[in-house]
Amino acid sequence: MVYSVVMVKENKHSGGGKVESYYSKVIGEEIARQGKIGIDPRHVEAYMRLEHSTLDGLSKGQFKQEVTIGILCVEEAGTAQAESCAKSFAL
Repeated sequence: MVYSVVMVKENKHSGGGKVESYYSKVIGEEIARQGKIGIDPRHVEAYMRLEHSTLDGLSKGQFKQEVTIGILCVEEAGTAQAESCAKSFAL
């Protein structure tokens, strides 16, 4: 299975905040499956993108493995560094 991209759009109906992207949703679901509640999916996605400029070519198994690695990166680096990384990808 290959994941497809859905762009984040500005939400004009709720104060201009960002709507959750497809990747954020899928990564968040995998984070929850792993019992790692409280980790921001954007942070995990940012670390995934350091290794993979595009995520849609990853198989389902590779994607889950990369989420696991991204979680470990967030836990090791801390929230402030993870947020900086996410902002560098405009997440």
